[in-house]
Amino acid sequence: APRVSVGIMEDSAFSGVASSFILGTPAVHLLQKAAKLLQQATVHCMTSQRASDLMEYGPLDGLRTYREELAKFLSREYKDDVLSDSLFPTCGATNGLYLLASQYFGPGDVVFVEDLSFLMGVHMLSKDLRMEAVPVPMDENGIKTDELQRLVDERLQGKKKESGMPFRAMVYLIPVYHNPTGCCLSDDRCSEVVDIARKNDLLVVCDDVYNLLRFDDVQHRRLYSYDKESDPACGGHVVSNGSFSKIFGPGIRLGWLEGPNRVLKKLRKCAYSWSGGGQSHCMSGIISSALQLGLQDQLLKEAREFYQRNVRSMSQIFEDQLPKSVKFTKPQGGYFVWVTLPAHVDGEDVLDLCRRDGVEFLPTPKFFSLERKYGNCIRLCFSYLPSDELVEHAKKFAQCVCTVVERL
Repeated sequence: APRVSVGIMEDSAFSGVASSFILGTPAVHLLQKAAKLLQQATVHCMTSQRASDLMEYGPLDGLRTYREELAKFLSREYKDDVLSDSLFPTCGATNGLYLLASQYFGPGDVVFVEDLSFLMGVHMLSKDLRMEAVPVPMDENGIKTDELQRLVDERLQGKKKESGMPFRAMVYLIPVYHNPTGCCLSDDRCSEVVDIARKNDLLVVCDDVYNLLRFDDVQHRRLYSYDKESDPACGGHVVSNGSFSKIFGPGIRLGWLEGPNRVLKKLRKCAYSWSGGGQSHCMSGIISSALQLGLQDQLLKEAREFYQRNVRSMSQIFEDQLPKSVKFTKPQGGYFVWVTLPAHVDGEDVLDLCRRDGVEFLPTPKFFSLERKYGNCIRLCFSYLPSDELVEHAKKFAQCVCTVVERL
């Protein structure tokens, strides 16, 4: 199987991992282009008269230029007004989630999560911060809001807000191009989630790292737009947690939170910020130049076209070769195709056979289901492999699925 390679960085976090359909990271050729664009942005940034300021501790609310350039970029991409004052820089989405959880919640507090989710984020909340993770059923339209309301009533009955804290519990969601299923939370359910959050004093943290990776002109609204401060009914219950990891490169460790002032002001004043200054201050300046020069726009355009080609290739192969009893999604964005085998077929049987042909994917119960369910479902990541290799791996995968389904 092909091995992960990121150029000169031989000791990356994923060195030695058989890649295939596993890695949710940009393709190598996109990272190579990103490295060249980063050099260009660095020269632009570090030849300015105030370049030395970036070597200092940064302002607590982040570099103003970064927030302003990011707001312009996001406003264009979202086709919606994004205010610079509603943005707070982070060292990536993981850092953003940790900041919010650690500042507003403590051990034993409840976090409601989709029963299929990015389990590394869930484990950070449940194991590192010792919150109680409660899985909520979902379907092709995202989290089931009736089940969320039922579980909120059940788990938070009689629970009051801690002294000085505005929220009773957290909801952690991936509303757009969900990981692992690739689905998007429907408009009706977006409104219902916000309504539940307002009525029950919940903080909804949205993992929005895939939002900009759409393949057409249809922009799925981020959940935060349903709860903006301009809304008279808004209580400030939703935060969008974004990152450059999927659209530029995970190594730059830079992202942002978009949220209401009542949430962000605590982050600006916390000891973590006072001790370290603005998050990722120097890189914020460099990426500000990348945004000013239109370099991120170039890279994003190329990434979208590449991912869309990969999805179309996989879809055609699967339509031609998979048994009719096997279903798969045709995502309109993000990184993932979701394959559903007949209920009696175990995805690990397919994985065992695939490995003989050098094809890898992550078993769903172990990596995406808190309750270790969905054994007949498989996540395939189409972002990493070059198109020619992806085609070959998709054909091998389809052949292995056919073999397993036919013998059972």
